[in-house]
Amino acid sequence: MSQVDETLFDVRHVERFIAEGRITQQQYNDYLESLEDCSKNADESAVRMQATYFRASPAQDE
Repeated sequence: MSQVDETLFDVRHVERFIAEGRITQQQYNDYLESLEDCSKNADESAVRMQATYFRASPAQDE
């Protein structure tokens, strides 16, 4: 893979950078393939979440 600035592969912006032609989809795919698999270092965790919903009054629906 040719040397490309890694900040162009930021997942928050990569779709825009591809659309703008700053990188190609193939460059992004190659970058993803080059990443090390670190899944063995992950720890499993559990999170309990509670959602609170508020019902709008009829006056707010109009």
